[in-house]
Amino acid sequence: MRSLYKISLAILAAGFLAVAGSAYAQDMAKPTFTITGNAGAAFSYNSFDKTTAVAGSGANTKAFSEFGTQWESNVRFTWTTDSFTSIVRYRIRAAQEGAGSISNSSANDIQSGSAYFSSSNDVYGEEWWTPGAFKVGIGKFQGASLWQNPISGNYKILGPTISGQGINNNEYWISFTGIPGLDLEYNLGAIQVGVEVANQCVPSCNTVEANSIAIGSATAVAGRSETNTQTIVPHFVGTFGSVQVVADYLSASGTIQNNALNTPLASTPATGTKSASGSGEQVGAKFSGPGGLTVSGDFATFGESKMTALSELKDRTRTSGAVAASIPAGPGAASLHYFTLSDNAYTSNTYTTNQATVRYSIPVSYGMIMPEYVATTLGGAVTPASGTKKADAQVSMFRVMFQGYF
Repeated sequence: MRSLYKISLAILAAGFLAVAGSAYAQDMAKPTFTITGNAGAAFSYNSFDKTTAVAGSGANTKAFSEFGTQWESNVRFTWTTDSFTSIVRYRIRAAQEGAGSISNSSANDIQSGSAYFSSSNDVYGEEWWTPGAFKVGIGKFQGASLWQNPISGNYKILGPTISGQGINNNEYWISFTGIPGLDLEYNLGAIQVGVEVANQCVPSCNTVEANSIAIGSATAVAGRSETNTQTIVPHFVGTFGSVQVVADYLSASGTIQNNALNTPLASTPATGTKSASGSGEQVGAKFSGPGGLTVSGDFATFGESKMTALSELKDRTRTSGAVAASIPAGPGAASLHYFTLSDNAYTSNTYTTNQATVRYSIPVSYGMIMPEYVATTLGGAVTPASGTKKADAQVSMFRVMFQGYF
């Protein structure tokens, strides 16, 4: 009887797989395939004042100006059926700077070489299943969902960076682009609610990632292992007439541990570990008016617990705000954007970064021409051990971007 039971189960399983496979084959026989994307380049004039610190060294340099070129392209391959969507996105981007460059800390800042081999090349892959009102996604997310990025963000092409901070993309300090995980959503019509579980700390669990430089500090952090990292993010998107609202809550946790070669946890054995955690929230709203007028704003904050073994004096707190407006004008639209970020960098001091952007977008066949001016004040770096603070640095960039869409 036991053999007959096993045979019956096998027959039932085979029958189920046959039916499921037949349905799957019929569904996969008629997917809609599309290729979309954009490609752009920019030529800029960048100016740095004499208080600007060389990335990673803490030293000052003389004031200087230089020309630079930036480029970026995205290609998305999308397969869609009635309830299933598969997306693969490939991105290449870089910022080439002149001999006076102070940006050597980022893979996106290239001194020489070809665009392909020297730039940052990223591949994202997402699979989405939509059974009715539910939506299930898994993969390395490209950050296309509305709640994943600031609603007032104005990023187009990556600009040069200084001391690990971009001249033109600071508002994306909390971003899920490139983060692997699982996203569950439920559509209630005007409201969508959901939760994402990521296998990384966003924006971090404690201080910085392994083998990097602490923001606000001129001192390198010893390389270390961060394990058991995760972020759980309940999120909300609502549309109420002309107003759209987004919100999410982040809870990140992980483990920092010593190993035989690196022991950043002072007075702790090579096998010692410490739990790290952080939490915060993002909220944003956007008003869409007549003729293409939009006004938007964001607020975000995130706190991380200090670790005395890492010489951190206080819990770290980061708070940011942003406002933006796009105003139809002539053949195109003028946009204004302002962003501010405060960070105590685990010390008794707080440094603040302010950034203002003015851009005019002119539509052309299959693309845009966009002159823009970005002025940034970078808060002076704080040395945690002494609490001393360097002077703020002034950085500006004027550039013209060309971007085509397909």
